[in-house]
Amino acid sequence: MSWEEFQANAHRDPERGIYIIDGDERGLSEAELRVVYERYIQTGALVVNR
Repeated sequence: MSWEEFQANAHRDPERGIYIIDGDERGLSEAELRVVYERYIQTGALVVNR
């Protein structure tokens, strides 16, 4: 999965501009989401739930 696909599949809170994955109430910045993506492509273990 490309970065663009991963980012498009992550839920983004339009008011705050943060990404919500795995029920993370804190939310993630785009940079933090990129770190999650890098871990995903290394292990293939993370699933982004829409």
